[in-house]
Amino acid sequence: MYGSGLSKDIVNEARVSYLEFIKSTNISGHTYRLTLNAEPSPYARCFALFGYALLQQESLYLSDAKSWALAIKNDLKDYQNHRKTQVDDLLKDKAYLQLLTFSLSALAILGELGEDPLEEFVRPILERKVDSYFEQTGVLDGKAGTGNLAMFLGVLLIHAREYLKIDTTHQIDQWCALHLKYMNKFGFWGKANSMSHLQFQNGYHQYEIFDYLGINNPLATKAADWVASLSDSKGHFSPYVGGGGCYDYDAIFVITSAGKDAVDKHRTLILKTVSTILSEQNKDGGFAESKYVRPRSISNLYMSLTHIMNSRGQALIERSRHAISLMRPRHNRITTHWSKYSREWDESDLWDSWFRMMLIARVEVATSSCRREEWGFINYPGIGYYPTH
Repeated sequence: MYGSGLSKDIVNEARVSYLEFIKSTNISGHTYRLTLNAEPSPYARCFALFGYALLQQESLYLSDAKSWALAIKNDLKDYQNHRKTQVDDLLKDKAYLQLLTFSLSALAILGELGEDPLEEFVRPILERKVDSYFEQTGVLDGKAGTGNLAMFLGVLLIHAREYLKIDTTHQIDQWCALHLKYMNKFGFWGKANSMSHLQFQNGYHQYEIFDYLGINNPLATKAADWVASLSDSKGHFSPYVGGGGCYDYDAIFVITSAGKDAVDKHRTLILKTVSTILSEQNKDGGFAESKYVRPRSISNLYMSLTHIMNSRGQALIERSRHAISLMRPRHNRITTHWSKYSREWDESDLWDSWFRMMLIARVEVATSSCRREEWGFINYPGIGYYPTH
């Protein structure tokens, strides 16, 4: 053990195995697949690069940065054209905006944003009025999925100011002011009488922007307490058993970003979360969404029922609904826009692996600041950023 309360050797072993998993998803050149069974995708390339950067493996991408950047930009343009045929409003499309902001983060890692900050992709959304955009999408009502849209807008407003030299200060200030004004008593958004998984998983995205801008959130500590109250006996935070890359990372982010007092208060919990996740790393070095949703078995069913019983309020309703819904055959596999291939619940993938390793990194740094220099966080707003102060 060392300062953070984690075993340095165990964490380092997990890092080495994770690196091998990333490499195993490479098909050729800069082409990567989400899982070992999936087809190549632009999302997978970004997730692989994020993983390399987190592990500080600069030699695997900086020597060929321009080729990486060209592949990223070409795929983004192709995906933009594809999504235009699929949706009515590209600037409200999660899939497109997600790839756009991931691509910007990737180009920041490669040091290629200065030469080409992708102005033609960013400018269109700057024409949207912040208040109107929030009203049209339901951001301040806490509508599911809108936390992503709010974060994307925040990232692009900051990008425009820092890389395009467009004065978006007024829009950024309005973005922050509206979020602070409409925050509920739990520190998130939407009407609620009790804490729920949806609130923090959706609202975490706005916390990313607060964190990057250094915004003083008066409810940050309370939000951390409420999120901590939703953990299960293993330290997972999802409405279904076994956690989930997003739910677990989002919860740990909210707790660790609340400051030293919150970290000290919930230290035992967040270290338990890390310990659990380290124990769930697959033999191939990757991490999965959950090891306990499938197969349908007596032990997994028992875990699911226990998960439901150990909750209350809206969380009880959420866990019950998920347990029932996930029993249906249509949920035998996980389908996302990151690949055409639908993965198994316990199948290693680049997304969950990146999120799991970032969670470990955040807890290490939050509980032992001397480890900060051993992780390569992304110096760009959005997912993967960690403040230097």
